Amino acid sequence: MPNKFKYNKTGAETNSIFKGNWAIDTTDNNIGDGPSSVTGFYNGASIPAGGYTIYSPTVVYAAANDTQLLGKLNALGANSPSASAALNWAAGQSNIAVLNSPIENIVTNGLILNLDAEHVSSFVNNEPTTNLIPNPTINAYPTIGNGWGTYNTNQYCGNLGCAAYWDIPAIASVSNNIVTTVSAHTIRSFDVINPQTTGGGVTAYTHYLAKKISDTQFSLHDYNSSQDGSQGYLNPTTGRFKVHDSFYLDQRVAVNASSFPLKWWGNPHLPNSGLVKEVISGGFNVPGFPVTDCIRLHWHRPDGVTDGMSYNVDAPVTIGQPVTTSFYVRAASPSAVGQYIAFQHYNYGGIAGASGFFMNAFTGAQGEWVRCSFTFTPTHSALISYWFPNTGNMKIDVANIQIEQKSAVTPFVAGSRSQNTTWYDLSVSAAHATLTNGASYGNPDYFNSILFDGVDDYARISSAALNITGNVTINAWIRHNGTGSAYGNYMAKANNNGYRMRRQGSSGSPLWIYSNGNSVNGGAIYDNVWYMVTGVFSSTGLRAYIDGNLVGENQTPYNPASLTLDDMYIGAYTAGNELFGGHIWNAQVYSIALSAEKIQQNYYTQQEYISQL
Repeated sequence: MPNKFKYNKTGAETNSIFKGNWAIDTTDNNIGDGPSSVTGFYNGASIPAGGYTIYSPTVVYAAANDTQLLGKLNALGANSPSASAALNWAAGQSNIAVLNSPIENIVTNGLILNLDAEHVSSFVNNEPTTNLIPNPTINAYPTIGNGWGTYNTNQYCGNLGCAAYWDIPAIASVSNNIVTTVSAHTIRSFDVINPQTTGGGVTAYTHYLAKKISDTQFSLHDYNSSQDGSQGYLNPTTGRFKVHDSFYLDQRVAVNASSFPLKWWGNPHLPNSGLVKEVISGGFNVPGFPVTDCIRLHWHRPDGVTDGMSYNVDAPVTIGQPVTTSFYVRAASPSAVGQYIAFQHYNYGGIAGASGFFMNAFTGAQGEWVRCSFTFTPTHSALISYWFPNTGNMKIDVANIQIEQKSAVTPFVAGSRSQNTTWYDLSVSAAHATLTNGASYGNPDYFNSILFDGVDDYARISSAALNITGNVTINAWIRHNGTGSAYGNYMAKANNNGYRMRRQGSSGSPLWIYSNGNSVNGGAIYDNVWYMVTGVFSSTGLRAYIDGNLVGENQTPYNPASLTLDDMYIGAYTAGNELFGGHIWNAQVYSIALSAEKIQQNYYTQQEYISQL
């Protein structure tokens, strides 16, 4: 049954937790169907499988997936480029509530801290990234006016040792300024070539632009690099592929058969004939994303040769650290559906034995944008990256290019993005935690949890709501991963003078709770196992629980020495001390001493979810 919601809360609500100005009911039956003039609660909406419900003061939305979520949150004012960024925005809004699963029927009486990473309203993923493409505002996506209006159709090889002398077959005839050879020639359209000798109407060491007519015929055209030369684009007026005025208007150089040179030099390009690049203004127009231009790659290769290059970039990377490359691709013609473009990274810089890295990015249905990514480990600190085409006559669009020094792909940014560091409290206290030194959400293996690295990570809360001098209960779901201190702390308030909970040593050691010289321990906490751990500090003594079962107790009353001036730490007991290494799903504080029955209620309510992790 979906949770019920009340907006414009004025204080604590029985059996409710909170998101900004929303009270969220955690029971099935105590609140009647709304809107209710008595309770002020409205019926909640069922959450689609794998989706979300979005609550605003006037409208309830159901989003089946991230795309719908992004569109609906942007309509409410997020203006975000990705679902994760939009969720970060929503988590900080007092009038927006987003749920990805129902709030479990946990105990809410006395609940003054509820950090629940399962629920996107508590914390969402915005993992930091830096796009390593130099000058990303120009290079991460193509835009008319920033240097992307035309593209080199030829792969520059002059400094890489691939410029070469070559011969053409003997001349059979010259007619209408078209050269016919006695056998198949090697000239291709868009080749920039120059003869080694003068004759036949051409001048030695002068650049000409070649046009392949057939396997045995070609023509030559004036080459002037100031007039786009070997720069290829689609003429907007005629719709024809333009390489050079003399080329697309078929203005041939006057040649004859008399001493026509047979030895030529392809300097400085090895060409990529038939590959034309075009900027499509506003071509990347996906709901929820900023509208940007895209590259359109036109492959028109009647000879079937696959040697085209759309673009290259240098990316500075760190040797031995994973790199993830991503971009969006779509089929812009029926022939491009289900086809691939090959993306390659090449190491360069004279490293002996350095290797390249290669992927095929496959298109989907015509017009459908698909994000492609792959991860590799570089062997050199600089990479040059290319797109190579498939064969055949097709059009493929590319947008939002990202190269990042990470082991997994993150949402696209043109430059850099910082991680969201707020872990939002879903209680009436709004005692939000700040993730410090890289403690992060959304990590592999246990996605809906916070990962602490055991080196310097922790979360910190500064809130007077946690200065409890009476009875208190602390509760958390934890999983050690073998890193960090043997005494990694789960929760601690006021150093040793308030309340504190940790494992009392390495894997297999007991749970330990402590306050002002008074402690109790029991049970066993092993690495790589999820546990719900609970500490009760009361006027009748201290009690320790693992998975809802009592494992230790004493009768010394709880009597904190000082609480007022000290922050609460999660994953440490003070900054940098006894650091926890592993995952924490949630952390809760109650201003009462929970009974064994209530502790078991929390455990049984949540164990089904944790068993799926």
